Amino acid sequence: MITRFAHHLGPGSHLRGLVATHLLAGLLQGMALGMLIPFLRALLSGEEPVGWLVAIGVTAGLSALIGALATVRGYEIASYDVCGRLIRMVGDKVQHLPLGWFDASSVGRVTTATSTDVHVLSHLPSMVLPQIASTTGAATGVAVMALAHEPIMGVAMVITVPLCAWCLRWLRRCVVQEFEAHEAAQARLSSRMLEFARLQAVLRSTGSCRDGWEPLETELDEEHRASARAMTAKGPATTVFHLSVEAAMIVAVGAGLSQLLGGHLDAAAFAALALMAVRFAEPVGMLAMYVDPLHEADVALSSIGEILDAPILPEPEEDAGAPTAPYDVVLNQVSFGYSPGAPVLRDVSLRLPAGSVTALVGPSGSGKSTLLRLVARFWDVDAGEVSLGGVDVRRIPTAELMDAVSIVFQDVYLFDTTIEENVRIGRPGATDEEVRVAARRAGLEEVVDRLPAGWDTRVGEAGGALSGGERQRVALARAFLKDAPILLLDEVTSALDGANEAAVTRAMEELSRGRTVLVIAHRLTTIRGADRIVVLTDGRVEAVGSHEELYATAGTYRRFWEDQTAVDRWRLVRAGR
Repeated sequence: MITRFAHHLGPGSHLRGLVATHLLAGLLQGMALGMLIPFLRALLSGEEPVGWLVAIGVTAGLSALIGALATVRGYEIASYDVCGRLIRMVGDKVQHLPLGWFDASSVGRVTTATSTDVHVLSHLPSMVLPQIASTTGAATGVAVMALAHEPIMGVAMVITVPLCAWCLRWLRRCVVQEFEAHEAAQARLSSRMLEFARLQAVLRSTGSCRDGWEPLETELDEEHRASARAMTAKGPATTVFHLSVEAAMIVAVGAGLSQLLGGHLDAAAFAALALMAVRFAEPVGMLAMYVDPLHEADVALSSIGEILDAPILPEPEEDAGAPTAPYDVVLNQVSFGYSPGAPVLRDVSLRLPAGSVTALVGPSGSGKSTLLRLVARFWDVDAGEVSLGGVDVRRIPTAELMDAVSIVFQDVYLFDTTIEENVRIGRPGATDEEVRVAARRAGLEEVVDRLPAGWDTRVGEAGGALSGGERQRVALARAFLKDAPILLLDEVTSALDGANEAAVTRAMEELSRGRTVLVIAHRLTTIRGADRIVVLTDGRVEAVGSHEELYATAGTYRRFWEDQTAVDRWRLVRAGR
């Protein structure tokens, strides 16, 4: 794990040097303790003990100094290398990941990685690794000095190390298995609790939660059982480990006592060696304390590693430059799937002439949103080619491709800042007048005029202070301000009320003028005037034509239109009327 950790931090992290320094400090501490043997012998035999006393003081002082400096350095590494560098690394990686990588779960992973996981990993250089290294060093120093002064007693200490190591591995294996099960149970419980909170209106209206909600109760019970298993699983291994450590001390002291009674060891040396045996057992026994933190760090490191090791879309070796006019979009025999053997699009060929409006229609899961996102190179196609202005999108640098495309999604995310700053994201260098013009064309100006703080109104987290229609107007204002030649609209009006839908539809119509537009619409009436309508079914193009041409055939489009027309005529009436 340390190797992986150092690899992610990079060559300038000095993590291995930190571990080596704490190891040296612990080793010196153990050697200082071992010098008690010659010191006590000199003291009890009437020899001059000052030399050994000075040696003990210098060695112990050097150990303390090195340990203190390494501790300070450990906190610096925790603050700058771990917290600072890892957050920057994740941020840099996120900027280069393909847009298709981002979904609800990936956003949560990034949030967890840059908060909880980084916090957990910051404990490694500041607390966990220094303690393990110094503990190991101290035990090693004690063993070396014992072997040097009394080999039999030193061997008695060392021969129990394999048993201790085996018990420690057993303990870690027990912890990993059961704690992973506990973490999974906690994740399921968290999801169920969020669901329980969101469904309060439904549950109360149906009386389903008077005596508790069974799915939540089930997950609570399972989490409790998993927690109990995690706590009890390491009990036997922990007990055996501590017994093995105590056995090491008893065996060493017993060997020393045997030597003392046999006249092969003097009392001073035995007293010092007995103290060393205790000092050997104490740090080794403490290693069990770090099994849980090491496992937590391992999980956090794996989580961050999934982001840092995520594949990115390759940039073109030969820069084909930005697409140029005419800005047509061509899909040539495109096939694509999110996983091997499960294609979402099959052999799709389409041409969107420059300056035209093309609408995508089809049942849920037919591949509409996937096709739209492939135009912006959210992913690379499995087969075929997507080109803008005659250039394969794989040969266009990402920055230049993004300059050529504006995307407006159904779910608009706004930054927790002012309305003006959210619009200005479309083109950061725009003048105030250009921002106002874009807002006016998007129908946003009338929204701003109603707000007490006007343009300085903060939109809240994710734009929560604005309605869905108001957020869409901000997104359209961004697109007006960016003024890209290719426009992608993904079900922009599907969740809007009548007034907002009308305003957003007018803005979309104006925004579409002079641009190559690909639009997915929930309401077919909004795309009736499109230059062409493409019907997708099971990832294939079923039909292409105008509204009139497609309605004249007894196909999927006509069925959709008739179903939606019937729904629009639906009304609530009083009983008996």
